[in-house]
Amino acid sequence: MTMPASIGNGTSQAYQPALSSARTEKAAAQAEAIKVRQSEAVAETVKRQADFSSSRAEVLSRQAEQMENRVQSQDPGKGIGGQVDITV
Repeated sequence: MTMPASIGNGTSQAYQPALSSARTEKAAAQAEAIKVRQSEAVAETVKRQADFSSSRAEVLSRQAEQMENRVQSQDPGKGIGGQVDITV
């Protein structure tokens, strides 16, 4: 039985740990950079949503205050019922 000619022949190594390690480190660094960008994007989205919610709460608070002021300014004693005697 003879061994195939491709086994053990040639000048290139089958495993090059220095290159493989460098590729692994580069891939890990790229993955980490992607995670950082995603985290930053999520943080920015959350900040925008919080800003929007805060702004919306301020608007609703102002509207509620305006409604309260309208109700307080409408004194029922100043209406026509206070001026006309409707007793029978």
